[in-house]
Amino acid sequence: MVNAATVLPMVAAYVSAAVSVALAAGPASGFARGYVDRLEHAGADDAKDVAEVDAPGGGTAEQAAAGAVGFDATGGEPTSGDRGRADADVQVRIHEVRVRARGLLGGVPQGALAVLLCGATLVWGLSRGAELDTAFALPVVALLGVAGSVDAVCHRLPDRLLGSAALWLLAVTALRPVAALIAGIPASAALWPAGRAVLCALGAGAAVFVMWLIPASGMGLGDVKLCALLGLWLGYAAVEYVVTGLVLGFVLAGLVAIGLMLTRRAGRKDMLAFGPYLAVGGWLAWLLAVA
Repeated sequence: MVNAATVLPMVAAYVSAAVSVALAAGPASGFARGYVDRLEHAGADDAKDVAEVDAPGGGTAEQAAAGAVGFDATGGEPTSGDRGRADADVQVRIHEVRVRARGLLGGVPQGALAVLLCGATLVWGLSRGAELDTAFALPVVALLGVAGSVDAVCHRLPDRLLGSAALWLLAVTALRPVAALIAGIPASAALWPAGRAVLCALGAGAAVFVMWLIPASGMGLGDVKLCALLGLWLGYAAVEYVVTGLVLGFVLAGLVAIGLMLTRRAGRKDMLAFGPYLAVGGWLAWLLAVA
């Protein structure tokens, strides 16, 4: 006789894996390509504006930079420091939308990446008897794979991808205590993991936000949001897995940076996309949590 309590969670895990792969290869990768195209076009428009006003009869580059940050170059005269910051702002915005390896965001590469990540997650989770945990984690894994790919391509972490993963986790975090209460688990034991997950999200986000305030840290606001997301995901299991995930992300990024410098493929001043390493660190921490 088939035991529904055993079969249904396993079916849910397989269905979640299939849906997650389809999500990554279809809508998520399509959004990622459009997102990068919009960033690139915005950067091209910035460069065109600077070139036009720098042409004969078109004004000066200082006026273009002033307009970019809201100064009126024909009215109130900005200080020389304001001019420098404005010009730097324009140059940074043009530089930051440089796109690398656009093909990585195609449906086939993202589908292959999702199959690899979700397949490994599914096999590991089922082998540990964590069917429901695996079903809940698979959409997050797929979305983090796409978001990390976007960061690798253009050094940006899209809010929509991170927000979708966060909404899924919030829904799961809210429903799991309800299911536990229905199953007869005491309220304190049922509610505390969800509360801990929210606190970990706030704590991880706040800690990395402080790092973001330090100019030399190289962190972006996207990294802050990603760390908060990892806190929400891993905090349901335990605080130590949040710490483990973040530490693994930093270690992986540091090792790769050292390797790139030793092979002269990057210099000390080159920027490294941090999102993929944080995502991998969080994924590895989740594997440890279900072990």
